[in-house]
Amino acid sequence: MNVMSEVVTITGEGKHIVLEFPSLGEALQFWKPWAKAKSREQITGMLHEALRNAGVSLELRVQGKAVALLGVSGMSGLLLRLLRAGE
Repeated sequence: MNVMSEVVTITGEGKHIVLEFPSLGEALQFWKPWAKAKSREQITGMLHEALRNAGVSLELRVQGKAVALLGVSGMSGLLLRLLRAGE
């Protein structure tokens, strides 16, 4: 069984949290717990709003490159576009 905590590196500075994944496939696993809930796009929007309201930003990176940004820094990135396309 692949446990996300074994593949993700978590760092932070102030109110900026970074999750570093070894591959795009591993980064997509971030949304797996919500696969049967509302659409992943809706879950992403709710997570974005919660982070924004808390004054926090969350950045997901794959091999050092940002693929998603949520929270006070905005909502953007390749990973978010892929999630919308996969709905």
